Amino acid sequence: MQQTQVIIVGAGPTGLSLAVQLLRYHIGFIILEKNERTTHLSKAIVIQARTLEIFHESGLAKKAIELGRLTTAMNMYYKGKKRMRLDLSGLGEGLSHFPFALSLEQSKTEKMLVDHMAEKGKNILWGSEFTRFEQDEAGVTVYYKDETGHEQIIKGNYLVGCDGARSMVRHQSGQAFEGDTVPKLFYVTDVSLSSPVVNKDELFIFLIKKGFILFFPMEGTGHYRIIGILPDYTEEDTVTFETIREEVTRQMVSPVVFEKVHWFSTYKVHSRKAGSFMNGRCFIAGDAAHIHTPAGGQGMNTGIQDAYNLAWKIAFTIKDNANAALLESYNTERTGNAANLLRTTDRMFEFMTGASGLQDFIRLKIFPLAARYISRNKFFNKRIFPLLSMTSIAYPGSALTITSSMGRVKAGQRIPYFVFRDGKNIFDYLTDPDFKLLYFGAAVPANPEELKNLKFPLSFFSFTDIPTALFKNETDFYILLRPDNHIAYIGKDGQAVTRFLRNFFPNFK
Repeated sequence: MQQTQVIIVGAGPTGLSLAVQLLRYHIGFIILEKNERTTHLSKAIVIQARTLEIFHESGLAKKAIELGRLTTAMNMYYKGKKRMRLDLSGLGEGLSHFPFALSLEQSKTEKMLVDHMAEKGKNILWGSEFTRFEQDEAGVTVYYKDETGHEQIIKGNYLVGCDGARSMVRHQSGQAFEGDTVPKLFYVTDVSLSSPVVNKDELFIFLIKKGFILFFPMEGTGHYRIIGILPDYTEEDTVTFETIREEVTRQMVSPVVFEKVHWFSTYKVHSRKAGSFMNGRCFIAGDAAHIHTPAGGQGMNTGIQDAYNLAWKIAFTIKDNANAALLESYNTERTGNAANLLRTTDRMFEFMTGASGLQDFIRLKIFPLAARYISRNKFFNKRIFPLLSMTSIAYPGSALTITSSMGRVKAGQRIPYFVFRDGKNIFDYLTDPDFKLLYFGAAVPANPEELKNLKFPLSFFSFTDIPTALFKNETDFYILLRPDNHIAYIGKDGQAVTRFLRNFFPNFK
């Protein structure tokens, strides 16, 4: 019989990210993975800015950037002619310390997270297959087969299923996985190529009738990930890259020579979400909770951010006896985010695949012309980056949000990125895994003693440099940040801060 605090099933990006976060809070865990090692396939390859911000808190952002490639531009072609080039290098300038999307293979992301755990003295139970679990008011009991095939038992406080779209944890929790499947067949391949057109660390998209061919830059000269649609094939057909090589070349029109195929696979695109991400002491996250189209490169990032949201809530429940509403907020916040993401990516994907004749006409004839204007419109670009980078995710209706605002900033948002006059940015102060209370103003806070005497892990920062672009002429106000740096309260009522903390942590006086 093994004993721990959190049992994690699945050592993909979501499960590994949850483990890394729990390490920050000194919460014990055991992580089970039926495979023998991390994936050797590239799979998901886009790391968004919000995920890099999360990695930064664990000291991993610099390593990720060293391992990956910055996607500096997106080029759009139709019938062999360039219709648009969107400069991505400065798209998020002033909106995040990481104003770009990073191209990094999932295999490298997983290895980076595993190596980080090993440095902290934590290992994974490889070759260990989850079979079932039981739970009661006291905790959970998990049964699994170890690498020798023998049944083992773990007891813990909580169970988190990060075991993918066919999640056994979700299935045994009784959660439906509702949604649909796109009828078209898609392909994904990693290739080495030479081309006078596709030859940069940039993203290339070739529009074709009822579809697209998308090229992502990867490590090495001429190394690209290609994603496309196979409109004339079904899952029953045996398809290799050789089967479609001539067709892909013809559809692109632009000259290209495919020199080596490193990996090829076909797949169906699904769009599904579990009804709830929580059942008692059992949680699900990542693909176990939601799967959606690859539009925008959101999938893996959403799973990592599920883990980020859940980890601190489990930690404060275990260590600081938070009331039940704290853990329940994981379900409400992340199911809401997943539902919104499904709607957004579904619409984007329908448009990009030409789901109807009208959409195909707009996509091929009108969109390239409109895209030229869009690519030169800085205001529009500043709206696009927060959506794609996932820095715009907010929880205004959460139980953890007190309706409040100052200037352009509202409670529920991730605190906006800004740089002080001394060159430091606000996130330089926000790396510790705790609640933070920020005070902006020249005067001494009205009730610092009460806040200091509050027996609660709360970091306090006071700033006289107030960015007027965000807060206008407001001064002498507080911002209470959750450990994930979303705003719980923003305003001048210091008592609201103490009321909030006492509401969720009744043991603190």
